[in-house]
Amino acid sequence: MSHPVKHLHSSTTHSRPRILHNTIQEPRQWTTSIDPAIEAFHQTLPDYAETPLHELPEVAAELGLKHVFLKDESARFSLPSFKVLGASWAIQRSICERLELGKETSLEELKNSLKGRDDIRLVTCTDGNWGRACARMARYLGIECKIYVPYFMNEYTRGLLREEGAEVVPLEEGNYDDSIAAVRKDAAQAGTCMVLDTSFEGFSECPQVRISIFLFGGNANCSSG
Repeated sequence: MSHPVKHLHSSTTHSRPRILHNTIQEPRQWTTSIDPAIEAFHQTLPDYAETPLHELPEVAAELGLKHVFLKDESARFSLPSFKVLGASWAIQRSICERLELGKETSLEELKNSLKGRDDIRLVTCTDGNWGRACARMARYLGIECKIYVPYFMNEYTRGLLREEGAEVVPLEEGNYDDSIAAVRKDAAQAGTCMVLDTSFEGFSECPQVRISIFLFGGNANCSSG
């Protein structure tokens, strides 16, 4: 089956299949397995709320669909990015591994476990949203957070990271790849939890969550990916 669509610029009308099927791609059997501990932890974060969906009836009509919805992540936990979901859980898992706490540990329980300790710090790198999410979590937990950033990051974005309480370290003439190298070097210090939104050789998968953890010099390191 097909439906008529109009080109936005030329106004010409043509038919488009209702379903596009890639004949080259082999069919895959997708399965979903969500650890209930993840949602339970997210529900303990400040400003937790379900992501709003905005219906777009005009777009649906143009595409010949019954409904089209826009998933709005512009205010996730009062941050303009969904990345706080991965960052918060990655940091929770990294620190809990180090403190030998269970994955069911809530934000408040983790915060209480860190009171009076100065031997755990967080280090990461970012182009923007990821670092801000990590800094927000570090502020919640009351731990130090150092963020390496490329030299070309504008001062406004750096300021947003500092407002979250993070130490921002711009790399002179260094790009994002250079910032990853700087983080890995920094992570050799005792008590450092390295949390990244990228991966590299040597990481291994945590069961049932898209987070990679490995031990580096006795430190817990975690990357959402």
